[in-house]
Amino acid sequence: MGEPLPTRWQRLLVGLDESSARRVSAARASGVELGPVTGGLDRLEAARHAVHESWPAAPELFEALDLALEELAARVALTPFETDLLAVALAADVDPSFATALDGLGPGSRSDDRPAVAPVLEVLGAPNVHPAVRRALGPAGRLHRTGLLRLRGSGPYLARQLVLPDRVVAHLLGDLEPDPELESCLFRPQPLDLPGTARLAALWAAGQTLVWVTGAQGTAGVAMAVGAARALDRPGLAVELSRVRPAERSDRLAAAVLEAVLQGAALIVTGLFASGLFGSGPESDVRAGPDGGSADPGPVDLVQRLGAAGIAVAVVAAETWDPDWAHWLPPTVVAPRLDSALRRDLWSSHLDPEDPCAQEIWRDLTALQVTPEEISVVAALARADTGDRLGAQDLARAARRLADRTGSARRSGVTLDDLVLPLQTRSELDSMVNWVRNRDQVLAQGPLTGKGKGRGIAALFAGGPGTGKTYAAQAVAGTLGLDLYQVDLTSVVDKYIGESERRLSRVFATAERLNCVLFFDEADALFGTRSSVQDARDRYANIGVSYLLQRLEEFDGVVVLATNLRGNLDSAFTRRLHFVLHFPDPDEAARAQLWRTHLGHVAETDPDDPVDVEKLAAAADVAGGAVRNAVLTAAFAAFEDNDGRVGQRHLTAALDRELRKLGRRGISAEK
Repeated sequence: MGEPLPTRWQRLLVGLDESSARRVSAARASGVELGPVTGGLDRLEAARHAVHESWPAAPELFEALDLALEELAARVALTPFETDLLAVALAADVDPSFATALDGLGPGSRSDDRPAVAPVLEVLGAPNVHPAVRRALGPAGRLHRTGLLRLRGSGPYLARQLVLPDRVVAHLLGDLEPDPELESCLFRPQPLDLPGTARLAALWAAGQTLVWVTGAQGTAGVAMAVGAARALDRPGLAVELSRVRPAERSDRLAAAVLEAVLQGAALIVTGLFASGLFGSGPESDVRAGPDGGSADPGPVDLVQRLGAAGIAVAVVAAETWDPDWAHWLPPTVVAPRLDSALRRDLWSSHLDPEDPCAQEIWRDLTALQVTPEEISVVAALARADTGDRLGAQDLARAARRLADRTGSARRSGVTLDDLVLPLQTRSELDSMVNWVRNRDQVLAQGPLTGKGKGRGIAALFAGGPGTGKTYAAQAVAGTLGLDLYQVDLTSVVDKYIGESERRLSRVFATAERLNCVLFFDEADALFGTRSSVQDARDRYANIGVSYLLQRLEEFDGVVVLATNLRGNLDSAFTRRLHFVLHFPDPDEAARAQLWRTHLGHVAETDPDDPVDVEKLAAAADVAGGAVRNAVLTAAFAAFEDNDGRVGQRHLTAALDRELRKLGRRGISAEK
């Protein structure tokens, strides 16, 4: 028969024999010899004999199962009784004869093969009235909290079924691959030793379960948490819940907790407060089901479940902990940002070592506020496009595809040298560019912007229509080698309360990730003056402006506000602005330069009708936008003459047309 069975399984056989003997004795004492009870006893005896024949024939299997159970029990700190409960449920899952024997001992007929509580406790010799027994199987027990074993049914306690998840069975049988249901939200972060790693590891080592890791978009909270797990010689299991629909989040989180228990891993959860298609915000905690109950658990409910799991968990979120979420308060660790040197090292690990990297490409890559995990995703995305040999340009292109989910950021080919501006305005623009270039070195000295304030640089471009505000914003971005992210107000402003703020939050977060110039044209539409509250609309409009004031102060990037009506902006914005530039209407000399600049893009002029720039500049007081439109109109008119050569007649007619568009008196062709 081979080697003897391990003690635990021998005890289960003895318990099965004793329970069967009691059942037979009770049946005989009642005088029942025929009928369904006798048939049931015969079935029970046949199953019991089958178990006695099969178990001793496979001692290696039960030795391996016993070792796996002991390892799991030590990892989760299960009591011997809790471990035995798992053993009985496992035996019923792997051996149909044992399941049939338990069924014969059960309190009545059942609809499936899950063992009932009564025969399991009978085999184990455990009294069902003992508080410790009830506690072990209840919601507060380790088995339920970790998802290893749970009760199903709402009938009498002894008739309820014990459900052992398939993933637990697979793990105990040696399958170490994660649950396939988790594939959609699992990711493999890179562990890093960062500021905060040691503190998080110390908290877990001291027995702390849930730790709140807070940090803005682009911080390395996940990499820090996985590094803390590695410091404790434990794997880190990271899940991104923003990839999961709200109705599925509870099941996915339960599967993640169970997988962390089975692997002995620290669980790192991110995306808990994601909004949009795949998430819900903290302000909409639970969605009601059709019966009035909770259909989709919100973040607060999920946080409470994580806290009750009793395992090492780190929740990585931009939101700070709200004391109203639970009666307990978890410790908080601030997620750090990657410095440029570490970001460069991470990017370098994916590059072809023979690629000659241009300095401006390195500057673009290291400036992107992306996480270590996103760097790996970018590299995988770039390899899918180009193959295994990656250049810095390939990574930069893939990084923008990842970071700019809206597709709103554009690389500008305009520089400050393309502008025609008064000396004072141009000098201020030069200073602004220098501030951005030297910001890291200056602010490395200390919190010069104020403690708790952002590191961003904000500027206001004020002036009449067509004076070059948008062109100047493009020139600033182009000179710095950054993308320009122009905000589309129609995609931001929403009639529903709070929705505009959420959309703006995503805009600011994207701009920080991309390290681009964030540009608000017609800024007075969003940043208007707060008014006295007459009704609810005034109150919520003021809240929106206050949010923008706060977010602008926390912003870590470069933001440019452009307005035709500076007086319409709330005065509180002035304190938060580092530069206020006035774009005046151009004088005659500036208009002449504007005409020359735009005409420089015309392929050919008409020698029989020579262009007189000075005359055009003196003819009408117009801004640069009108000059650009006039040159474009003249170019089209010249092709209508079939030769494409632009002459003074075309430009004069085009200027006359522009003036009439502006509601002004035109000029005659003879002027």
